[in-house]
Amino acid sequence: MKQDFKMIALARVISSLFILAVAQTVLADEPTETHIDHHRHMGGHMHMHMSDDHTMDPNSPRFANAKKLADKACADCHGKAGISKTDDNPNLAGQDALYFCKTMYDYRSRARNLPPIKTNDGLYVPNMNEVTDKLSDQDIVDLSEYYAHLRAQ
Repeated sequence: MKQDFKMIALARVISSLFILAVAQTVLADEPTETHIDHHRHMGGHMHMHMSDDHTMDPNSPRFANAKKLADKACADCHGKAGISKTDDNPNLAGQDALYFCKTMYDYRSRARNLPPIKTNDGLYVPNMNEVTDKLSDQDIVDLSEYYAHLRAQ
């Protein structure tokens, strides 16, 4: 049993190191003024469209859809405009798009695994692993660009 845990932990570390190595290699080959293409930097595992400059036109249908998704999936814990009302939940407004994507994929893959959450009232609250299970790759990218567009306060 203990050895299984060690093997799982080792596999997670190796996969994380691989992703970082691929990202560093690709980034090193790009001029600094070139924007990151998340599809290439995530090892080609994501299937989605991302803006070259990681921001969406606030007047686009994609931005409106991302806002609706953020209001539905994220706002209860992270605030309507991505500014959390408590210190327990991080602000999402102004987050770097690549960091946001990596974090969401880590939650979805259980590289970041959280215990179940219960409120003081004994009610069950979905944790980030469960929230990200319901998001597609494109949803994650759209949310990352939406929150990168919002200003942190």
